[in-house]
Amino acid sequence: MATKNKILITGIFLILTISSFFVFWMKSIEDTYADEIISEASASFKVSLNKFLFSVSKSVTKLNDNIKQAEGEQFKSENLNEFFSKMIIKDKYLKGVLLTHNNFTYVIYKDNSTWVTTYDLNVSDSLTNWKRLNNKLNVVSDWTDTYSFFLDDHKLKDIADQLKLSDYLWKTSNSQMSERRDLLANIFKTVNNEGEEVIAGLIISTEEISKYFISVLKFKSPLVVITTSNDEIVTPILASDTNIVSEYTKLSPDIEKLINQWRESQNKSAHSYSFELLKQIYWTRIEEIKPIIGVKGFAVTISADDLAETERKQELIYLYISLLLLAITIIVIIVLFIKKKSRKHLSRIHELDSLSDNEILEIIKNGETEHTEFKSSLRWDYHEEKVNKILENVIMKNIAAFANAKGGILFIGVNDEMEILGLEKDFNTLKKQDADYFELHTRNLINNQYGISFSNENVLMRFPNFDGKIICSIQVKASENPVFLKTQDKNGNEVEKFYVRSGNASKEISSLKEINEYINVRFNN
Repeated sequence: MATKNKILITGIFLILTISSFFVFWMKSIEDTYADEIISEASASFKVSLNKFLFSVSKSVTKLNDNIKQAEGEQFKSENLNEFFSKMIIKDKYLKGVLLTHNNFTYVIYKDNSTWVTTYDLNVSDSLTNWKRLNNKLNVVSDWTDTYSFFLDDHKLKDIADQLKLSDYLWKTSNSQMSERRDLLANIFKTVNNEGEEVIAGLIISTEEISKYFISVLKFKSPLVVITTSNDEIVTPILASDTNIVSEYTKLSPDIEKLINQWRESQNKSAHSYSFELLKQIYWTRIEEIKPIIGVKGFAVTISADDLAETERKQELIYLYISLLLLAITIIVIIVLFIKKKSRKHLSRIHELDSLSDNEILEIIKNGETEHTEFKSSLRWDYHEEKVNKILENVIMKNIAAFANAKGGILFIGVNDEMEILGLEKDFNTLKKQDADYFELHTRNLINNQYGISFSNENVLMRFPNFDGKIICSIQVKASENPVFLKTQDKNGNEVEKFYVRSGNASKEISSLKEINEYINVRFNN
């Protein structure tokens, strides 16, 4: 990776870290007021509420259309179960459906991995017969109880009367099924294809609603109520904590009084109120929304202590993010710069940046690796004490191996024991006894083997001097195309050989199948 890229990455993380610390600092010194916090929470909740109501309105429309089009056979329990179970599964808010008609009452409700349903033909009976169905809608158990999902005689008459004044009703009820969930229902009146009146409702789990109202529910114990078209006040989100439920009960009369006062005021724009109760200060924000499926407004109530504590937690989030980004920045610096010492030559090899003398010494001290090779000479045979041109092919072999692998650096004038021998013996074998002519000779060898283009693009040569001893460093960049070494067999015929790096050695791949497999993996992907 180029140095400028490393600096850019580090700079980005530093900017993010400083920005987070700055935001935390600004928030910590900034004066925050309860009325501002609850206004922001209310505005955010308003967006979530509208999304929720719009989703419910689409489900209402779908249910209404299907009831109007349904014929008698489709109102049988097995047909209703199949249709509504699919509808419920597709809807992220919906947990159940209820229908009541002169001839029957019907409820289906998703209960974990099973379905709970009733289909009673005797609508005046105070007892309700329930069945539990598996995922294939087969009956697994049944029982009878007095719970009827808003549909006992007294409530049914009340609902019918209220639907004469309002198109939609919102009702809450506590489920008495196995896990006793809190439920919310949107109820409306429609007709079937024979013109007969049907009361229908969508059953929604308040536990599910809570997941979509995080903007308000980030507070410890907010109380949210909706105001309906028939001027009822409904609590759609209930707490499971009995202490909070008790607090809600004590707060409700005061909130209802505030809502009534707000309704009576000439200016019905969003407004915040504070009041004292239970030795605490509470803040209530009341807002109108565009009426949709029977809802025309809402109120959010949160204690002043809860507002302050949550705001402080929000500030700490910026601090935690800052600390996390700082840790990441430190890690990035370690990875990109501190470890650079041991890996610097690899990036330099890939980019063919010239290495400094100190960097070269550091690489030599680390010994031969996958990316480093030492050779005592280019053509002088130290064992035979004479010129041996076969050694030049050994140099070409290592260059090919580096090019076919990940690149590397070849040092000439350094033996396997990391001793710097210098190039004096090689110089003495050449027409001109200096580094320039040595490079010219070596470049000619490379050009003849692999071409001038390869030599110019993939090879960088330097001649550092250590205590009067000149060595040659040949940096080889990983090639974009396979490189083959041309040589002669024992019969004098020209052959091509394919070399790669294997550990700290250059190895020939002689099998044509293995060569093709290597090329496919290394060069074609």
